[in-house]
Amino acid sequence: MDNAALAEALLTVAEALDFLEENPFKAKAYQKAARSIMEMGAPARDIIEHGDITTVAGIGSSIGSVLKTWVVDRDFSLLTDLKARLPHGYFEMIKVPGLGMKKLRTLHRELGLSSVDDLLAAIDDGRLAGLKGFSDKGIARMRRSVLDVIGYRGWYLLDAAWSWMETMIESLSDAGLSVLPTGVCRRGMEVIEGIELLCLDRDGAHDAVQSCLGDVPGGRFSRDGSSYSLHHPEKTPVKVWMEAEESLVPALFVTTGSPSHLEQALMLGERRGVRVSRQGVSHSGTVIPVKDEADIYALLGMPYLPPEVREGRDMEWKPGVDGMLGGLVTRGDLRGILHVHTSMSDGHAPLKDMVRAAKDRGYCWIGISDHSRNAYYAGGLSVKDLKRQGEEIDALNREDPGFTILKGIESDILPDGSLDYPDNILKQLDFVVASVHSHMDMDRDAMTERIVRAIRNPFTSMIGHPTGRLLLSRRPYEVDMDAVVEEAARQGVSLELNAHPMRLDLDWRLIPSFVSRGGRLAINPDAHTPDGLDDVRYGIVIARKGFLTSRACINCLDARTAKEALAARWS
Repeated sequence: MDNAALAEALLTVAEALDFLEENPFKAKAYQKAARSIMEMGAPARDIIEHGDITTVAGIGSSIGSVLKTWVVDRDFSLLTDLKARLPHGYFEMIKVPGLGMKKLRTLHRELGLSSVDDLLAAIDDGRLAGLKGFSDKGIARMRRSVLDVIGYRGWYLLDAAWSWMETMIESLSDAGLSVLPTGVCRRGMEVIEGIELLCLDRDGAHDAVQSCLGDVPGGRFSRDGSSYSLHHPEKTPVKVWMEAEESLVPALFVTTGSPSHLEQALMLGERRGVRVSRQGVSHSGTVIPVKDEADIYALLGMPYLPPEVREGRDMEWKPGVDGMLGGLVTRGDLRGILHVHTSMSDGHAPLKDMVRAAKDRGYCWIGISDHSRNAYYAGGLSVKDLKRQGEEIDALNREDPGFTILKGIESDILPDGSLDYPDNILKQLDFVVASVHSHMDMDRDAMTERIVRAIRNPFTSMIGHPTGRLLLSRRPYEVDMDAVVEEAARQGVSLELNAHPMRLDLDWRLIPSFVSRGGRLAINPDAHTPDGLDDVRYGIVIARKGFLTSRACINCLDARTAKEALAARWS
């Protein structure tokens, strides 16, 4: 278990204790321990296995013993027992926006509701009417949210799917199998219904696959001809296809692209006398051996298209596409990172730790942007706090002239479109990320005007998480994104591609339109912990899906040029 998984498990214990109204000090202790784990710069697992985890502030002997039981003994009975005492639909109910712990307890105790299905039935039956804390307007809004949550069933976020996919590939590889990811996981879609793997079929492969999948605790394994499936109540479903060596590459090609991309490829092949199927590739009836997918694209008269761009858009097949492909942004192109929070607002690590984490990951600069004062729920910075943080940044910049820290803020866009500090404060910063965090139920015209006004503010450097969506949790707010994209490009304001796996916002489908207008994007992790900086991996795959090149990416600039680009509108 890595630090994130340990922290998540500790928070789950804390939530369960809170819901069950057991010792409140115990619940807070688990929350504190989770924060300590998240703030650690080193793997907690190493200390648990070979040292004394109780030397870490916030972790006492009792919780230290629990951590050792999880990591060393692989004993999760504490978690299992607590989950068993929660309503059976608890973890789905907490996804409903506005349904906090107090309301969850009220619904469970007074109405006996244990799932979102129960909640929907109670809303439709009128049983929530008059219940303390539930207004008619709130109940109507909750019904829409409940229907959304029900609709999200069977879907998984990209990070969860990739994590499970990587675990399964490692397990199968350790058994001596050759395994390749395919399908939507390989393309890196935002949300994923299932993991598909191709496994080279050779002596003993079937037995090894059955053994690996069959040994997954809590999993349900099945076989259908030459394919195997694994279903787990908390994980993305897995399908393993067995492929002969000669058909492995064609099968990879056929199963990776979207149906539309494959249809376009097959049509192009027909015009050139090339037939591509899962079994193999032929030209004018003659079987053509292929060593990789690049060979197949060459037969189609095309450059190799990376998996993430194979979504079936016309631009994938246009002449000159190879000129764009060579410049698609990569992790190695990124020189700096923006939209980083510290413990001065709602982050879980101090400024120095976030800076050190950026240096350790090879970045040359970092942009700090804690929450602004209106975000009281996230510990937003007062003007005094912002000044104090700026002084600390200045001191760190003097200590290490080879690494640059940019002073910024994530400023709330207020309902009227103004920003959350006066101009004389904003002009002292290197950049301003303007974001919507409240009043998300405005109508389309009002929300569009709100964001457009923020774009026109001369101190706005970029718009953060432009649609406000939380994948598998909250819909985007109503807004005319075409108007937002057009105005941002016109005003020279960057748009954020928020790389947090629950956001992945800006939507990759909007990137080509913005970049074609001369717009620049920033791939931002929205990091609240050192490990959160690594979320850029998800942002990069989404950026590449949108054909984002390094030339149009703020992160790929050196510190001086990035600072100039971010401040160009008011310098």
